[in-house]
Parts: sequence; C-alpha cells; structure tokens
Amino acid sequence: MEPVLTHRAKSVVDAARLHRAKERRARGQTLVEGPDLLSDVSASGANILDVFGTGGRPVDQRALERLSGTKTPRGPIAVVEIPTEWLDRERDLLVSVGVSDPGNVGTMIRTAAAFGWGFAYTTGTADPWSPKTIRAGAGGQFQTPISRIGSTSELGEWETVATVVEGGVPPASLSAPRVAVLIGEEAQGLPEGVAKAADHRLTIQTPGPTESLNASIAAGIALYELSKHSVAPPSDV
Repeated sequence: MEPVLTHRAKSVVDAARLHRAKERRARGQTLVEGPDLLSDVSASGANILDVFGTGGRPVDQRALERLSGTKTPRGPIAVVEIPTEWLDRERDLLVSVGVSDPGNVGTMIRTAAAFGWGFAYTTGTADPWSPKTIRAGAGGQFQTPISRIGSTSELGEWETVATVVEGGVPPASLSAPRVAVLIGEEAQGLPEGVAKAADHRLTIQTPGPTESLNASIAAGIALYELSKHSVAPPSDV
C-alpha cells in the first residue's frame, strides 16, 4: 500500500521530480539551489514558485538531499518558473550544436549573457534548464534570451560562423553586422554539413600543442573577439 504523504512531503516529492527533463518540460519549472544563485535569479525577475530551507519552507536534511543535485546540499532550493524561450533577432547569437555536457552548455550561456548575446541550441544539446546547467551558467539562463532551433538553417538573418579546428580565419579578423557563432560537441566538433553551410569559418590558433579547446572556452574567446566588432547594442530581455 502506498504511504500517505503530508502536504509538505508531497511538495518535496513533486519538486524533486524536476530533476527529470520530461517533468521540467511538462511543468515549465526547474530547481535553483544556493543563496547566491537564487538571489541572482530572483533579481532577474524570475517567478519563484516555492522555496525550501533557509528562510523558506522548512525541510529536514533528508528532504534537502532529495531536492539537491549536489553531494553537499546547500539551501535554499527553489522551484522556479522557466521563462518563455524566444529568439532575439536584434542580438548576436551563440549557438550550441549538440553540445551535450551540462557544464559546457551552462558556461556558454553565462558567457552569452555577459556579452549581451542570445543563446540558441539544437537537438542533442544538454538541457539549458536542468539544475546542473543552471548552476554552471550562474543563472545566466534568466538573463538572456534562449531558444531551441530545429537546425542552423533557421539562422538566415545572421551571418553564421562555424568554429573549426583548422582552416578558418582568426576571430579578430572577422567583422560582420550580426553573427551566429556555432559551437559543436567537444570531441567531434561541428557536423561537416553544418560547417560547410556556414558563411564563415573561424579557427582559434594556440601556441601550445593542444589541437582543440574546451567548447565553452572556445566560445568565450570567440565572443570576446567578435564583440569588439558588434555594431548594434543588445535589446532588453
């Protein structure tokens, strides 16, 4: 026989289910953990639906561990509404083409937010709204427009820039009015068809023996250099 749960226990169970991508999509909600991150997310105007621990709804350590995605839970943990995804056509754009690591995706979103760029992602990309990706992004998901796209062919309003290991121009030499920088999976890079279809190919040359950079590091260098040539300020989220 299934145990009868109290209202609070039911709330913890329901919130913990948000670690599942299917549940996040169905409910349009996610989890945000830690005082600093929650403060930043709240300051961005995000809709905070419930808070557990440290000044919010009181829960014991066992419940906090169930809600947390970390080995050492640090309250508070909040249920937050996922903002409506949209593609800001007035911004430069950082595009994840199947980057599957949540840490890389989160860092890319954080970088895009820092430079005032939008972020788009294709199938195969780690969920931008998972608690782990939000932690890596330091809440940047709530500070810049994010949109899922079916393919890079939808980016006709931007000049697409494929990041490739060799054969591309250095980022400092590329100037375009509105760009979409395409970042591929760390091991395989961009699919060849995507790279060939891009308007430009960009390569970051390093003096050391390493052939390729971490995906999020490459994105950060590219955005830093290309932002020097940006011709239009970003619009408000």
